[in-house]
Amino acid sequence: MEKRITVFMFMLLLPFGLITGRLFSLQVLQSYGGYAESNLVDRAVKMRSQTLAAEEHYRGEILDRKMRSLTDSRIRPTLVAFPGSMADVPAACRELAAIVAVPPEKLAVAIQRSTETYGRREPVILKVNLTAEEVGRIKQKKIRGTAVVPVKTRYGENSLARHLVGYVNSISPEVWQKFSREKKTADTNNYLPTAYRITDKIGVAGLEGKYEEVLRGSRPENNIRGIADGQGRLLDGLGYKISRQEADRWRNHLVLTIDRDYQAIVEKIMDEEIARGAVAVIDIPSGDVLAIASRPNFDQNLIEKYLSGYDELLDRSERVAFYPGSVFKVVVAAGVLEENLKGEPLSCAGKYVFPDETQINCTREHGALDLKEALVKSCNTAFVELGLRLGREKLTRYANKLGLKVALGADSPPALLANASIGQQGVLVSPLQIANLYATIGRNGVYRPYRLVAQIRNYQGEVIQDFPVKYGEQVLLPSTCAYLKECLTAATREGTGRQAWLEGKGAAGKTGTAQANQAGRVIAWYAGFTPVENPRLAIAVMVEEKKSGASKGLRGGEEAAPVFRTIAEEIFRLSD
Repeated sequence: MEKRITVFMFMLLLPFGLITGRLFSLQVLQSYGGYAESNLVDRAVKMRSQTLAAEEHYRGEILDRKMRSLTDSRIRPTLVAFPGSMADVPAACRELAAIVAVPPEKLAVAIQRSTETYGRREPVILKVNLTAEEVGRIKQKKIRGTAVVPVKTRYGENSLARHLVGYVNSISPEVWQKFSREKKTADTNNYLPTAYRITDKIGVAGLEGKYEEVLRGSRPENNIRGIADGQGRLLDGLGYKISRQEADRWRNHLVLTIDRDYQAIVEKIMDEEIARGAVAVIDIPSGDVLAIASRPNFDQNLIEKYLSGYDELLDRSERVAFYPGSVFKVVVAAGVLEENLKGEPLSCAGKYVFPDETQINCTREHGALDLKEALVKSCNTAFVELGLRLGREKLTRYANKLGLKVALGADSPPALLANASIGQQGVLVSPLQIANLYATIGRNGVYRPYRLVAQIRNYQGEVIQDFPVKYGEQVLLPSTCAYLKECLTAATREGTGRQAWLEGKGAAGKTGTAQANQAGRVIAWYAGFTPVENPRLAIAVMVEEKKSGASKGLRGGEEAAPVFRTIAEEIFRLSD
């Protein structure tokens, strides 16, 4: 009986066991097999895909004081080649060249270089920042192995402060050898996230170069994946998938003191008036540089175009290479006031003649005048006399206090000291230094080094290094600056700088016209501050060549002073 019950129970439970086993097979085993199959599919897709970094350069941003991009970095349509899908590279390059205005040989070299280094499966960026017309024509042509994809580009057409920001370019053989010695390349240190590859672009000028290690990242923000067949040819109709990457912990961002709005004002006015020259704008209370620009300008995406050019890449705004002319006379005047040497009367006969018959001419014969009149009338003869009174050692000392240098030795002849006293031979400056000189006077004699970089922030936007406003040093007496302010106000309101005067706010400054060479080329200056009461802005304007092409006979009061006024008016209109 017991045996029959056992058999009965077995027969009863067997169907349930079979059903349970089937359910387990369906829900678990086959599901797991489907997962494995899905994995195999994913792996196959990866093997058959071509991945493009959806970012032109893996770098942190260069931002203005309000966290706005100065490089105009954003996502734009970009021409990309997939070498594995191109049947005839030379023919494709010729067709593309006719659309995007890039020489076909340059396109071919870019493809060849990438193919030799990374193989035919590696996509190649051929041109960034495509216009709408170029995008339309490329899509219409349907050139095999090419595509227009959204890529974040470094420099856009609205990038500003290009000489300050600088640019990226290919790694030179010398720098590559240096990186290799320092084990910073993928070949020498594959574990370094920011390791360089030979096809990378690096910062080589401006802030891009100076802060290369700060800005450089390790990977793109996004990737674009296109599906290819076994031969590396793109499969039509499958499109492209954009995948978001994890945050790049290695890249950092530079925050500058520049104000993008003010910078745009300066560059717009310069493009209307100045072919060659520079402008610097400083916030007087803090010493922050609010705008700085140099002309002629250049395209940061076409650097090779300028490497053998004239001087488009030359940064005139910070380069200590220009005679300041009469804008330097305030340094002599400051020294004379500090040393209490202004009491003796001055006289101008139209020229100053040395015992060896060397002579320095003035614009005209001014007759008897005092220090204020000498500044207002910009009398060379009077300032030669004042410079000789002050002497080489004291002139050099006061120039140094104000952030400038005078190249005068103990055996320099009196004529060289005289030339230096009127801002010629022996004195070289940058427009930024001159703006800071006048900021010091507007600050009642407190010298403060100007500031361009405010912060470094990490990938999360947190401040990891702060560059605070530097402590000021009282280098001139407030009484000296009060007298200079009175003189400079008169020089602008009734002297050679009348075209710099701002109604309602006024301006205190000085014109200058410096000899640039023996061929008659001159440099026209106006530097000063505004408003006269409680000064806020110090601005230096240097003009080597007008937009009209004129470079001879320039005058600070005619070419530079109106630019000063227009820039100041536009900034105040925006900020007040």
